[in-house]
Amino acid sequence: MADYLEKRRQLYYAVLTVPKALQADLGLRFVKSTGTGDKRRASIIASQLVAGWKLQIEQAKGNDTGFLADAIQFRADIEKELDAEHRDTLESVLLDRVSDLEQSHGFTQAKQFYDVAMGMQTPHSLYFDNWKSQLTISQRTAEQYAKDVKVFIEQFPVIEDVNKKGVSLWLDGLSAKGVSRDTQLRIIKGCRNYWKYLSRYNIKGMVEQPFNQVILADKGKKKAPREPFEPHEIVELWSMAKGRQEDTLADLIALGAYTGARIEELCSLMVKDVSEDVFNIIDSKTSAGVRDVPIHSHIKPIIKRLRGNSKDGYLLPNLTVGKFGDRSNTMSNRFSKLKTRAGHGRLKVFHSLRHTLITNLVNAGVMEFHIADIVGHEKKGVTGNVYAKAISIDVKRVAIEKVRYPFPELV
Repeated sequence: MADYLEKRRQLYYAVLTVPKALQADLGLRFVKSTGTGDKRRASIIASQLVAGWKLQIEQAKGNDTGFLADAIQFRADIEKELDAEHRDTLESVLLDRVSDLEQSHGFTQAKQFYDVAMGMQTPHSLYFDNWKSQLTISQRTAEQYAKDVKVFIEQFPVIEDVNKKGVSLWLDGLSAKGVSRDTQLRIIKGCRNYWKYLSRYNIKGMVEQPFNQVILADKGKKKAPREPFEPHEIVELWSMAKGRQEDTLADLIALGAYTGARIEELCSLMVKDVSEDVFNIIDSKTSAGVRDVPIHSHIKPIIKRLRGNSKDGYLLPNLTVGKFGDRSNTMSNRFSKLKTRAGHGRLKVFHSLRHTLITNLVNAGVMEFHIADIVGHEKKGVTGNVYAKAISIDVKRVAIEKVRYPFPELV
């Protein structure tokens, strides 16, 4: 909060710069005295002032929780060390404001306004930014968590309004709007993280674990399953890439066809993690994805060439690094354009190569749990526990060599 404080003579002032797009309406920045020279107390008051200003900014953007901005301002002013006369005057002004709000927006908003102003309810804006700043997960996941929690906050503007029944009704509403079960589960995961953070502050009236044991009504839109490519279609895509002199893309297609690895797993492979016979996949989206994959005899010439030519330490060199540090975005886009030119629809993507490999392994009679070890799937259920230990690389190699495509000689 020190970033929002400025000391002027003997007093600290709360300050917040307004986003450029809103400065014409709100001014260059908000500034208000905290009324104290004690930095610790000033920081507490400033946090509430800044929270109110941020709600005003959200209101200016068109969000519906902006009416709480004035309530937080009142709360900050009331908590200053005022004499009785000043406090009575401020509370009288507050009651007039509540009365006006009840007439214009109804009892519910008026009561919420009063409760926030008097410190009986707590807007999420007092904690949301601090929660975001302390996340230690990847930037991509942190941004997704923040988006999901904002959806939650729009439904429950104050912390004390959250309860299990309300959360269940909210999730039912998301489902009715077409939000899939998987998306709801992702949203709940982010909300649980946020709620765990809030629990350290012992907020009075805050319900414990409102997201536990919620039942999701799976009425949302379900994604159509991705379709596997036929083996000859994969060869046609490889040939198109070669013909367009997109050699790295062609190599990526061949590697995907013979390993079933995810695109980011392949693009992240370091030369040091690839021998003549085995890929050591150590960068995967799941713990089960960390695995050893035998190199199919048909792509060994490609691996030998890529290892020998690498100058940046990666098996697939010179790829553009994306916003979140991933190396697959550009290649994913290039593959998407290629398969569209080839006449394939949206249900066939790079991940479809993985489906094709799995289909080929199933058709070749490879056991389900051997396939799981090869492609990095989690083993579930009683049988999964029996086969929890990974199979040997030699068993995997026998299985993977059963896969065949009508490729010409790969070099």
